[in-house]
Amino acid sequence: MEFIEVKEELNALKNRMSALEQEQHKIDIQLVSIKSDLFYLRAGQDNLNSNLSKFLWIIGGGLLASIVSWVLKGGLI
Repeated sequence: MEFIEVKEELNALKNRMSALEQEQHKIDIQLVSIKSDLFYLRAGQDNLNSNLSKFLWIIGGGLLASIVSWVLKGGLI
């Protein structure tokens, strides 16, 4: 290889390296965005789970109260 060919190949490698660094930077920005979105999704899911748990306790308590009321009124006899 001559000096000019080596120089051209080196310039091509520099250009490729620059393009790869720019692409890596874009990927890093997207990763930060995805992590941020994931945090908010998890917080929302935890809130939903908490509310669903409360709702199920209310439904279960109401069902239990209706059964006890039915038994006290003589429904079991």
